[in-house]
Amino acid sequence: MILMPIVYVTDMDRAIAFYGALGFAADPRTSSAMWTELKAGDGAVLALHHDGAPASAARLRVELALVATAPLEAVSRDLAARGIACGPIMDEAFGRSLIVRDPDGLEIQINQHGD
Repeated sequence: MILMPIVYVTDMDRAIAFYGALGFAADPRTSSAMWTELKAGDGAVLALHHDGAPASAARLRVELALVATAPLEAVSRDLAARGIACGPIMDEAFGRSLIVRDPDGLEIQINQHGD
């Protein structure tokens, strides 16, 4: 089985651009106005599903965490160059993390695990 988190979005093109900047690539075989599967790394899959509700409406959400393969300082600089604002780098029990938000306000935690 492959884990496929589904993120409900209000604007598919805007979401594809945002997640593309995080390193995900849309699979043209599964891309439409209602549903798009994005791939990254060694088989990671993220699905985007269009949600017609306004972004402010209460609805089910998901939490996403990504594991960085580079130091968070470099990740933060790279994302800033792509127009994505990052929160501060925080010390955590497992290492360090920072938070970014997708265009609909979903928090995404990017982790750098310690030794």
